[in-house]
Amino acid sequence: MQTIALTTIESLLDGIIDLRRRPGSIQPLRLPTAELGFHDPSTRWVASATAGVRLRFISETRALRLTVRQRLAAPANEGEPRPSAYDLFVDGVRAARKAADGGAVLSPVGDTIGDERASIAFEDLPGGEKSIELWLPQSATVSITALEIDDGASLVPWPDQRRRLVFHGSSISHCMEADGPSSSWPAVACGLADARLLNLGWAGSCLLSGLAARIVRDQPADGIVLKLGINVWSEGQLKERTFLDSAHAMISIIRERHAATPLMIVSPIFSPPREDAGSLGGLSLSRMRTLLADVVQARVKAGDGSIGHLSGLELFGPADTDDLPDDLHPNSDGYRRMGERFFEQVLAPEKGAWAGRLASG
Repeated sequence: MQTIALTTIESLLDGIIDLRRRPGSIQPLRLPTAELGFHDPSTRWVASATAGVRLRFISETRALRLTVRQRLAAPANEGEPRPSAYDLFVDGVRAARKAADGGAVLSPVGDTIGDERASIAFEDLPGGEKSIELWLPQSATVSITALEIDDGASLVPWPDQRRRLVFHGSSISHCMEADGPSSSWPAVACGLADARLLNLGWAGSCLLSGLAARIVRDQPADGIVLKLGINVWSEGQLKERTFLDSAHAMISIIRERHAATPLMIVSPIFSPPREDAGSLGGLSLSRMRTLLADVVQARVKAGDGSIGHLSGLELFGPADTDDLPDDLHPNSDGYRRMGERFFEQVLAPEKGAWAGRLASG
């Protein structure tokens, strides 16, 4: 097999903000490399996990092999490893979902267990020229060391020219619990809308921060989705005044370069223990939903005709709790349903002015 140069592999990557280049490897990141030191270790790690990151190229190869250095997130529960699948699409159809051989696992305290070196191979692909999209696992950091295809096969980048939707949110947008990387709810919604995805879901780190707002602001986008609230519930990180101020500040920063880009604010989904009780004097989820609706109403009143609000209960509510095993994170079926509902309520061509502006953007 022939080995593709790392400089060429860089041109095949989508769903990223930046790259960390080391001798012999490239690591896709979902935050700027120059700003890694601005973030706490947890945020640095989750924003380096490859949620929504994929390789896109056109080739007639019948086989491909990817060699990486991979670190999988600590198990959510003892004895239950995180899903770590790679999803391979050929001509728009998922052809395979499988885990890499090898790779390390992070312990709950952040220690690396095992050898990071891993590889994954796909064989018996259809003959002839085809469009190939390989999604990297959403629950791991991945540094690419090699991509190999058949001897004699050509390879050219396959740029995604579709409308670009940028999502920012918590673990419930990161979707580590989904069975595979293309099964996150933002990926499902974008698939149904035939749109290009940038998933800035940062597990545990959607803090209504100015740093995150600047990253979203600086991205090309035909539509922006902010799913806010759940991560600041813990330890009562924001009280009512600071919650309102932070939400408005985040929107204002994004509007500096996206003055008329369709922007959808989504409040928290259902979480039984957190609905009517705050943490350490902080806000309950039900109060956050009211406040986010008020934020959007104030923006509309001030003249923003491109902002909308969607209650998280419309995506995942009390009737869905069979798919909420830990009372916080949906399972893969729950995420799929969230993606379908977001498409139906926001992105479907016949749905409202927000969708109409997006369709014509």
